[in-house]
This record gives sequence, C-alpha cells and structure tokens, in this order.
Amino acid sequence: MPPLSLLPLLLGVAQADAPADRLPTPRPEPCIELTGDPEDGEMIASAGLSYDQVAVALKAVIQTALYCPRPDGMDAVHLTFELLVGCDGVVSSIETEDDGEAPAEYVSCVSAVVEKADFPAHDMPDGMPVTYPVNVAW
Repeated sequence: MPPLSLLPLLLGVAQADAPADRLPTPRPEPCIELTGDPEDGEMIASAGLSYDQVAVALKAVIQTALYCPRPDGMDAVHLTFELLVGCDGVVSSIETEDDGEAPAEYVSCVSAVVEKADFPAHDMPDGMPVTYPVNVAW
C-alpha cells in the first residue's frame, strides 16, 4: 500500500491546500526612517500605520478565512487577534486574544490567513500593535 500522502495523487484527487496557502506571502519593505532634528526644535515621533492602511491590508485577506472549515455545531465565531506589524510591513507576531470557544484548528486556520496581510512599511522600529476582531456567522 502506498503512503497516505501519495494516495490522493494516485486516485486522481487533488489535495486541498490550507486557505492561507491561497494568499501570497508578503515581502518585507524598507522601514521608513524617522525624520526630524531635535537640535532644531523638531519633535521625532512615529506615525505608524493609519486606520485606513490597517483596514485595507486586513480586508484584502479576511475573505480567504471563509475557506477555513466551519467548526461543528457553531453558528457564529467571535475571535480577537493581537498582531505586531513590523516596520517592514510584515506581521512579525500574531496571538489569539479571544478564541470565541472555537476549536484550535479553526483558530489556527484563521490566524494563518490574517498573518498573510500585507501592510505598508511604517516608521515604528519596534513594530505596531494591532487588535483585530474577526466575527463570522454561518
């Protein structure tokens, strides 16, 4: 008997990729340098990402999360993720703040999709925290 990993190919059945695999992996961009000269009385402060920049990046990927298999017995799921977006525009970490009592496999699937969001570069060298609620109803 062939290994289970080869069985779908031998039977002519395509293996389903994870929903996040449908999305391109974001490429890091050069970080934006802070500008201003304190000696000239100028303040140096990071601007980070605007609400609109965050919304556009997340909106571009979240529909792909609908391909995550619906958890059995659930009509709705309310998740909250805490992202850290590096100054290069790539999500450097993602944690689940609230799993909405959804199974770990579902939360992991949605998290992997959200992690593929492609943000613009920004000027916060230690990254910008973003709280992202995800509400799904079937």
